Amino acid sequence: MSEHPTTTILLVRHAESEANAAQMFGSQLDSKLTERGRLQSAALARALASVRIDHVYSSDLSRARDTVRPVAESRGLSLLELAAFRERSVGELMGLSFREARERYPEAWQALVKRDPDARPPGGESLRDLQERVGAALESVLEAQRGSVIAIGSHGVAIYAMVRYLLGLRDPRTPLVLAVNNASVSRVDLIEHEGVVAPRLVYANRVAPLEGEGPFD
Repeated sequence: MSEHPTTTILLVRHAESEANAAQMFGSQLDSKLTERGRLQSAALARALASVRIDHVYSSDLSRARDTVRPVAESRGLSLLELAAFRERSVGELMGLSFREARERYPEAWQALVKRDPDARPPGGESLRDLQERVGAALESVLEAQRGSVIAIGSHGVAIYAMVRYLLGLRDPRTPLVLAVNNASVSRVDLIEHEGVVAPRLVYANRVAPLEGEGPFD
């Protein structure tokens, strides 16, 4: 195996969406950014202005795409959309408020709260399903873009699953506490040496302030 420099992955959660503001399950519905979300997206682009980024990928849902589009456009980069980077499907819970989901589907709600890795909401995905989906997409991207800096616009639970995958926590039963706020960036470096790739979580859940530049390191 030939040597490659470090590959850096910047995982960007979408800015505030209409579903977030309404406290409902957006899941794989195409919930658009709110006005606050558009301000967060602009702040994020400013904060990342001095950061090297070679490739920009995104979920094909508009809230993720519209969050990272300014990052791509400011660099003259194409925005590559992959449906595999969508949020976890919660099936019949999609479009329900959290209160409605808790009342109508109490067992599924409890499984979501407990992060049961193998529980599937009616018509939806388990955490294990999600990690397999985003993991396969990550492998494809990493194979194509090794040695570069890759930004990926995605969603809260999907990013949680991607961080787990990149850190080698492939068994979803292995506990990990990780916050993923709107318009946040989490950085993982994959350091390759003598055929061995070692992951390093450089930072997690870093959010750009709405006022001021607030550049990331």
